[in-house]
Amino acid sequence: MSSDAGTLHGVRLLAPAKINLSLEVLRRRPDGFHEVATVMTTITLADRVTIEARPPGSGLIVALAGEYAAGIDAEDDLARRAAIRMAEAAGRELDLSITVEKRIPSPGGLGGGSSDAAAVIRGLDRLWGLGWPMERLEALAATLGSDVPFFLHCGTAHCTGRGERVDPLRDVTPLRMLVLVPPVPSGPAKTARRYASLRPHDLSDGDRTRRLAARIARKAPPPTNDLGNVFESVVERTEPELVAHYARYTAAGAPRFHLCGAGPSVFLFIREDAKASELRRDFRQVGATVFEVRTMGRAAALTIEELRTP
Repeated sequence: MSSDAGTLHGVRLLAPAKINLSLEVLRRRPDGFHEVATVMTTITLADRVTIEARPPGSGLIVALAGEYAAGIDAEDDLARRAAIRMAEAAGRELDLSITVEKRIPSPGGLGGGSSDAAAVIRGLDRLWGLGWPMERLEALAATLGSDVPFFLHCGTAHCTGRGERVDPLRDVTPLRMLVLVPPVPSGPAKTARRYASLRPHDLSDGDRTRRLAARIARKAPPPTNDLGNVFESVVERTEPELVAHYARYTAAGAPRFHLCGAGPSVFLFIREDAKASELRRDFRQVGATVFEVRTMGRAAALTIEELRTP
């Protein structure tokens, strides 16, 4: 592919984290998955994904860099799996170099791995000049994980099914927040453990999430009363060490916060006039890793930088 600007040889993309403004579980499905209803929105905490073409026959290289790359196997990373699936579907050779700069803690409930996979899908669609319709990209993304289709859209969306059915919403009213990550290892199969610990009274009908989505569609700010995450009650019953950390955050000045996905990260909104530096200091003193972020709109999240050779 060439143009007056030179030959396209690579792309660079953001892979933003997400928070769940609402997360409900409706029921267990016959296929073993759970039916969910959630409103998710992307935030300014983001990985960076760079994809570059290599000479024919060179093969695929996936490199993970950055503060939060430690402990993640690049050979089994979702970004690598996304590239393999795209190549199989497109009938292309995997002569690529993919570098993921991990700025999102994992696993934290922030969707970092899923966002990386979606960035690879979007990036290869551009690099290879495929121009696939969103429906085809979504179908491929859904084979990699329930959250991956959401990150093809980014911004704010109402997601149903097992999370893979995405109804994009207008960008949420800009919100400022802190994300707090407790120093507690999540252990293996964290999300599966959360689902396995659900009780009948935890299940709901998705009405809270529908109300929230309708409000955002009207360009109204999300009401605090409609925010919530079903896994908060699960954590309260099953994770005493996490509960102890959350109690410290409350004592340090976070009276109301919400779980990100299946956790353990939580987020809390802060006023525009809040002294974020003091809040960050206070939460760090009680052991949290702290990120000051804002919601990220769809256009900014989906920006792709083309790398061209003159």
